[in-house]
Amino acid sequence: MSQLEMNGLRAAFHADEDKYWIGLPSISCAACRVPHWIGEFFPVPPWRAAEAGADDGYLVLEWPEGFDLESLPIPRYALHRRTGRALIVTSRDTSSSFDIQMRYFAPQHGVPEDTATGSAMRVLATYWMNRDLNENLRALQCSPFGGELYSRIREDLTWVGGRVVAESREESRVS
Repeated sequence: MSQLEMNGLRAAFHADEDKYWIGLPSISCAACRVPHWIGEFFPVPPWRAAEAGADDGYLVLEWPEGFDLESLPIPRYALHRRTGRALIVTSRDTSSSFDIQMRYFAPQHGVPEDTATGSAMRVLATYWMNRDLNENLRALQCSPFGGELYSRIREDLTWVGGRVVAESREESRVS
């Protein structure tokens, strides 16, 4: 096992077959009421919610199994008037090889929608383990570019993994 440094934070790191894994301290996730203002951003309300981290942490919103998360609009700039938390939207997915689906929105932090985010997967690992899914998850990121993310909880670390695709700086500027 190796260590990876990201913005001054050291994290456990290892490669396993075709996936790369980062081990992050687990984060607690506590159920809360669905905020009354959610209807301003999403036409169909979620049926469960949970908070993780501080006031600038995460708000997890769960829709029923099979709900089309891609149908949800990206919450725009006005979200910052309601919360400092990034929104992680999720639902169970038993109709495919994935356990869950997810999207991540944080326009108040300059990220209208992240295409694949390990920090959200770290939160969802705890959220779904509390909802009786096991400690190993396979998630479909329902952003426009899609993606597969994996998680596994081992002792005090949540391991987040995925396949890495090399991209040149010129390619990333074009997209």
